[in-house]
Amino acid sequence: MAEGGAAEDAAKKKEEAVAPEGEKKEAKERVYYADWIRAMAIMLVIFVHCLVNSFDASGLEPEEVPQIQHKKDGIIKSLVQIGIPMFFYISGIGSTFFNTERKNYFIFIGEKLLRLLLPFLIGIFVFLMPRLYLGQPYEKFCRPDEEEMENDFWEFIYKTLPTVHMKLSWLWYLPALFIDFVLTYPLLRWSIRRSR
Repeated sequence: MAEGGAAEDAAKKKEEAVAPEGEKKEAKERVYYADWIRAMAIMLVIFVHCLVNSFDASGLEPEEVPQIQHKKDGIIKSLVQIGIPMFFYISGIGSTFFNTERKNYFIFIGEKLLRLLLPFLIGIFVFLMPRLYLGQPYEKFCRPDEEEMENDFWEFIYKTLPTVHMKLSWLWYLPALFIDFVLTYPLLRWSIRRSR
């Protein structure tokens, strides 16, 4: 019996050491509907990418079957108009947990810099540049001047960086989300104050 009490006291002291005095530590409640929306958006993105590459997999040429190509394009345009806003919505749900009363705009922006723009910059050099470099023989879009291939990787990076904003591919989402957060912070702060 005494051992159980000692274990409880040790656990209580550990909690007190972690939480500042006078503050109760609240567990964040999981938002399950956001998980389901995220899962649906991910499935939509996968489905759209499968549709985009379906002619490559089937061996058909779009010119041979224009009706199928036209229907496929319509489905892709419709699904993109649903999936991308869903991802922005999910990101917005996460930002509502930011404590605007204790943290100001600059702390908010600093956290978003670390969570969005730092991975964006790393992604450019770790994923995008090698993908563009290796894709030069297959797509003119990947080449620095869209005409001649560059064989030296470092020279390729030097020539591609000035126009990398035109070749972001799937990385466009991170700076777009950052800009969205920067512009909508006043609305977030107002809505959180109003809800209390």
